[in-house]
Amino acid sequence: MNFYVATKWEDRGSAKVLMDALVKRGHHITYDWTVQEQELPQQAIADLQGVFSADYLVVLAEHHRPYRGVYVELGAALACGRPVLLVGDGLDECLFIRHPLVSKVALKHIHSL
Repeated sequence: MNFYVATKWEDRGSAKVLMDALVKRGHHITYDWTVQEQELPQQAIADLQGVFSADYLVVLAEHHRPYRGVYVELGAALACGRPVLLVGDGLDECLFIRHPLVSKVALKHIHSL
């Protein structure tokens, strides 16, 4: 299955651990943004392309932070009809986490995919 993992840049270490665990189980990461090697306009395009080509979006929001880019990725996934697996309570104020395509899951369940 194809996954895109979204979280804050500051949490890229946790995102990378999750990506590696999913790859180890035979899944594909559509875009690994944890190694930022592009100019910002190209980075934004690559991030969205990663969401568009994923079967699932995984959102790591374990902390209460301003997840600005994550909101864009969440909206893009929902607009494309992609299911979203939400880990953590950091987006609890967001109306769109109540969308029927969003499932709140524990991190241990993500690692078992």
